[in-house]
Amino acid sequence: MIKQGTIIQDSKTKDTAEFLETNQSTGGKYCKVKWTFHAGGIRPAAHIHLLQDEQFEVLKGYYTYEYKGETKKLGPGESIVFDKAVGHIHYNGDNETCEVIQTFTPALDVEDLLYRLVELSNEGKIINGEPPMLEVMVWLKKFEAKTYLAKVPVGVQNTLATLLAPVGRMLGHGGN
Repeated sequence: MIKQGTIIQDSKTKDTAEFLETNQSTGGKYCKVKWTFHAGGIRPAAHIHLLQDEQFEVLKGYYTYEYKGETKKLGPGESIVFDKAVGHIHYNGDNETCEVIQTFTPALDVEDLLYRLVELSNEGKIINGEPPMLEVMVWLKKFEAKTYLAKVPVGVQNTLATLLAPVGRMLGHGGN
């Protein structure tokens, strides 16, 4: 379990996440993470959270997002909320380091999912922002914080997860 104050780092990009408030510290209401993203850092694949709203507030630099057909940049003091069930992408699209506060409401077990994403990146298993498909299938069965790839219909992913998650676990996907 991730605790308040835990810091994780992507060894390739040097991006860091500090868990400011966690599921445990907020009684599950939300999870708040301070990210430092370097130029060319972590860029997740387009994704959807069915059960959580996701907010970003920029502290320093500029943060790019793609949401509802638009690509925009946020600057210091600006924020955006990505509503549940709406596909989006977010990343540092600038040449400078940026710092953002990311908040998931409710928290669920998103800390464990974020930890696993960074762990996979450190192992060189994230390609173009996407974890291996079998990994995603295990996550859909393992985590409450359901995060789906936006390019594959949710119903298809749920069906595939039922079939493929056991295979993924046998092959070592999903972490501890």
